[in-house]
Amino acid sequence: MVNEQFRRGTATPRRSRIAYYTRRRAHRLGATSSGAGFKTTSPQFMRRVKNRPALRRRSYVRAMIRPVVVIGALVAIAFGAHYGYQKALTSPALSIQSVRLHQVPPMLIEPVRARLQPAYGQNLLAIDLVALRESLEELPTVRRAGVRRVLPDGLIASVEARQPKARVTAGAREWVIDDDAVVLDTWDRRGRRLPLIRIADEGALDVPAGYQMTRHAIHGNVLRSALSVLDWMERADGSFPSTVEHLRLDGSDVVMVAGRHEIVLGDASELDTKIASVRSLLRSNPPVEASVIDVRFRDMLVVTALPESGE
Repeated sequence: MVNEQFRRGTATPRRSRIAYYTRRRAHRLGATSSGAGFKTTSPQFMRRVKNRPALRRRSYVRAMIRPVVVIGALVAIAFGAHYGYQKALTSPALSIQSVRLHQVPPMLIEPVRARLQPAYGQNLLAIDLVALRESLEELPTVRRAGVRRVLPDGLIASVEARQPKARVTAGAREWVIDDDAVVLDTWDRRGRRLPLIRIADEGALDVPAGYQMTRHAIHGNVLRSALSVLDWMERADGSFPSTVEHLRLDGSDVVMVAGRHEIVLGDASELDTKIASVRSLLRSNPPVEASVIDVRFRDMLVVTALPESGE
């Protein structure tokens, strides 16, 4: 007969292979477990490490191998990149041999090429693109410019030109300005006919190319109002009682010269109301003689005969 103790022993389930090797590893390392994995090491194992310097040194070396390898690899990569960059800065294969112009108006081709001439022969990586762009933007007719590299030996420059807005005359002198009242030195004379702004009190007005005329101490504010009137005229085409010949800057007032009449607008505020009142006057009761129509007042129009000596 099989006794009860033998029967209980044979009924005990067999441990799995994983449990066997887990217990074996725990016995070898002297680690303790709470059932959810090994968390701490036993005091016996720690005493073994402390009492065996060779085992302690081997643990430190193994812990330091990976950081040392990673740091060494990063240092090698950085050194290689620096060395390659220094070699590229002196490489003749990267010297600039061609400069292409993109979207540059014909009138600006020669000035732009002259500004980019010093770039030929320089290293493509060492050249200062910001300085080249600022040099191009110093041209009076250039609003914005851009310069970019093209490997292995080229540059591409693009330019946004200022568009002429109006002609400004003072006595025998004449300037062409853009939307920002910047004096242009070159423009397409075959383009559209530009509106004319005449300065009655020319004074000592002598401005160079590239100067922004709205900064002028005497005529700056009234010229800004005149440009606003021109913008309004472009938006309200066909809303005028007669053809406008030019705008005259008389002191601090903008005067619209239209046929036999001069319309004193003052500044550029409430232009719709001012022109509507002038149109109503010319349709219902137009002046017989050449007249000055003053619309600077909100509640009334002042109509006076134009002096014989007036323009």
